[in-house]
Amino acid sequence: MLALADELRSFSPVMFGAPEGPGDEDGDDYSSVVSPEDAQLAAGALIYATDVMVDELFEDVHTLDQEDTNVGECDGPLWHLEDLPERYVLQYDTRFARRFLVTVIAMTTRFTDGSFSQLSCVAEELALRLLLNQTTANLELFGLLDDGVSTALDVFANNVYEDMDHEWLYDGSMDGIDEGAVGSALGFAPMAFGAWFTPFNQGRHVHPSAADEPDTAAV
Repeated sequence: MLALADELRSFSPVMFGAPEGPGDEDGDDYSSVVSPEDAQLAAGALIYATDVMVDELFEDVHTLDQEDTNVGECDGPLWHLEDLPERYVLQYDTRFARRFLVTVIAMTTRFTDGSFSQLSCVAEELALRLLLNQTTANLELFGLLDDGVSTALDVFANNVYEDMDHEWLYDGSMDGIDEGAVGSALGFAPMAFGAWFTPFNQGRHVHPSAADEPDTAAV
């Protein structure tokens, strides 16, 4: 994982809670906890997980396409799409899977080319959730997940996520409350399935291959 030197240069160690350079040790609350080595390992693990996850999502797309079905009715093995919110499992068809794959590629490209500023839509929030889970699983597999690296990943998530509203999609007790007027009154971002690929505001962008078609954006 540490061999991914070119990609690692695009990550600021501050995103993972480490000091940016000499004399910056007191720059934030995590600098005494996250070492530059832990931040580098966390960043390398994230990039490695990206490579794994993209390959496996291609396989998920192929499986759904071969069976001409959705995740809820798929007989074949799936790597990641089953880990999306269960309430929409019948809507995760091949077209959705392709849009989600493109979203993952677009988001992770921004992470590694230095252009990342904010997550653009709910689909990216969910994609990052899966990516962080994959990163943690890989680190555990290789026996590399210790407290320092775990903290570095937590700091990265805190820096990237503006809020955790998307977690309500995994809470069955909400039963859609997070998607309607009550959710809006509570300050949730739009969470309806038809809005997952809709940019949060005009300053954010979704890859053209994943963007809503004009007649589906408000579904």
